[in-house]
Amino acid sequence: MPAVRANGVDINYAVTGSGAETLVLVNGVGDDLSGWAMQVGEFAAAGYRVVTFDNRGVGKSSRPPGPYSSRQMAQDIKGLVTAVGVSSFHLVGVSMGGVIAQEYALAFPHDLRSVVLANTYAKADPYTYAGFDLWSAVAEAAGMPMMMRVQAPWVFSPEFYTEQPDQLTEILVEMERSPQPASAFQSQIAALLTHDCASRLGSLRTPALVLVATGDIIIRPALSRRLYQGLPSATWAEVPGGHAAFVENPAPWNRTVLDFIGQHRD
Repeated sequence: MPAVRANGVDINYAVTGSGAETLVLVNGVGDDLSGWAMQVGEFAAAGYRVVTFDNRGVGKSSRPPGPYSSRQMAQDIKGLVTAVGVSSFHLVGVSMGGVIAQEYALAFPHDLRSVVLANTYAKADPYTYAGFDLWSAVAEAAGMPMMMRVQAPWVFSPEFYTEQPDQLTEILVEMERSPQPASAFQSQIAALLTHDCASRLGSLRTPALVLVATGDIIIRPALSRRLYQGLPSATWAEVPGGHAAFVENPAPWNRTVLDFIGQHRD
């Protein structure tokens, strides 16, 4: 896969499909671009050129010392799309990717046709802040394999544990093999903890979809609702599943995203 130098870091990326319009996908904390395996093929088949990449701190992208910020990581995306030659596109971010997408939409609104903000928030409330802060502490104290084991019940639904145990086991094995250092994971967590767009949402004019999973316990639908209520031009949608609904139950998640961005194609 190719890489570009953007905003002072090397960004590893991939392009799938050859559609006339581009869809850029932004990962959550700890995920590299392979985390979009359930989306890339379907989105490309729907006629989009799909750009996926490793955020700073994970995968094959640079891992500079942190902490990182959502605004800084939005600048990484700007450097990437400029290097790739993308000037007008749809942006989809999940969890940490959603806070990065907010900053991108605020800083570069003329770049975007639409933005999807999935399982995310404008500002963490005390409960969610405590959850992510705990993840950071576990990574530091016990290492990344243990962090991934601790994280799983937060991100996958009870139904996924009961109904798809074999798939869950496969996912957990891969999660525990993550080569991401604890320090880089903590640097990404900092972007979640410090993100605050709450007072600026009124200026985000890009057509936006706030997408939630009904069983999400780390970024609860009620917290995402505050984000939705602060946006002047937003659509609300719910899908079943936990925080990682796009992995455990991708069909309704993908369909909802494609239906929305399809309304904003050229």
